[in-house]
Amino acid sequence: MITVAVQEKPQPPSIANRLKATFPVRRLSFDFKSSKRFWFGNDAYFTHLMNAMSAVFPQGELMLIESLRKIRGAIDDPELQAEISAFIGQEAMHAKEHMAFNRYADEQQIHIENLQDEVKNLYAYMQKILPPMHIMAIGCAIEHITATLGAQLLRCDEWNQRLSGPVGELWLWHAVEENEHKAVFFDAYVAAGGGYLSRIFYMALAGSIVTFLIANNARRLLQAEKLLSMKGIAQFLYQATGEGGLITWKVVKDFMDYYRPRFHPFQHDTKALEQLWHTRLQLTA
Repeated sequence: MITVAVQEKPQPPSIANRLKATFPVRRLSFDFKSSKRFWFGNDAYFTHLMNAMSAVFPQGELMLIESLRKIRGAIDDPELQAEISAFIGQEAMHAKEHMAFNRYADEQQIHIENLQDEVKNLYAYMQKILPPMHIMAIGCAIEHITATLGAQLLRCDEWNQRLSGPVGELWLWHAVEENEHKAVFFDAYVAAGGGYLSRIFYMALAGSIVTFLIANNARRLLQAEKLLSMKGIAQFLYQATGEGGLITWKVVKDFMDYYRPRFHPFQHDTKALEQLWHTRLQLTA
């Protein structure tokens, strides 16, 4: 069971501090010592797919936090400021716990930290060469990807019930919160003057890069275990895609909705799903 407490972070005095965000910052801590090596249904391929994501996401979340801090001075809406503060708190906790898991995995000779360091260097280079609003556009894309995948994992019991132990709980909590705050980065981007063309350009670019990073990291993790094979890849793709998989036509449609000029993340309503998982995981609402 997850131990949860609401984290109250000290903030500079402002009108935003008198407003409450629509979602809380939960302070969670996981003990990964009881984790199975293949914690996703005892399947090496799906486990290492998620491990590959754990190498990519924490540094990305820290990059998003930094980019929000750079542009939030241009945002006058006190309600959105309160949401930004809560978003930063949630993402900081995600990064902290995924990095803790990555360190534990390294102790078990699953070298996720090496992959994480490579991603960190890539993100640092992106921040060096790209203006803040371009990073914001990348962040909008990443937030849409994680919320869409997270919602599918939460709604599909055939899949979420395969997640076991503390690593499974980490991912389910992460998926819930990605959907709770899925509109914050998008709203901040628009409020700071971000436009449609930049948003869709960076979805195409960032989506491709993130997909490559995750796939390549999963390949390297499986190869290190001497488990990579054409038969294994074919079986993985058969299970993961199509009806009953994690990547269904609905998921593809949800991804593609992002390219509509009038798209907003709340058009994908996941409130009932979030509430269901607040109860299942005993999370503070």
